[in-house]
Amino acid sequence: MFKKSSALILKLQSGFTVIEVMVVVTIFTLLIGFASINLVRPQTQASLDTIVKTLVSDIRQQQVKAMGGDTDSTSAAIEHSIRFETNRYIIFRGITYNPSEPSNFAVDLDGSLQISPIQEVVFVKRSGEVLVGAPMTINITNTQTGQQKIITINKYGAITIQ
Repeated sequence: MFKKSSALILKLQSGFTVIEVMVVVTIFTLLIGFASINLVRPQTQASLDTIVKTLVSDIRQQQVKAMGGDTDSTSAAIEHSIRFETNRYIIFRGITYNPSEPSNFAVDLDGSLQISPIQEVVFVKRSGEVLVGAPMTINITNTQTGQQKIITINKYGAITIQ
């Protein structure tokens, strides 16, 4: 009789307790949480790196247009410029920014990225040098993570990224 009750008790005790199940669920929740955090961080870094590469490419393109004497449908060679605002930058022709000019091309940043300070870079026609204010520093900051890239343009239009 002792053997039957012992076997019956073993049958009733096979399985998991509520506490064991809760511990396992908690461990899985923590692992999923850490994994998702580590997947988001590289994505925000990639967003910052991508906008910096695009911006540097656009700066160089404006400089090359100015150096080459690109007329952009005008009768004479003109300066080419970029205006930096908090949440976008605008590519335009000439020395002075005119917001109503239809040939302006605006590039909006991701909502978490900001540019400072608000300024303009003007490349002189034929030489490609920066007209005034060189060296210029442009800060691009991810407001969510605090990551920052600094772009510096010297008077000859050479660009460095920090």
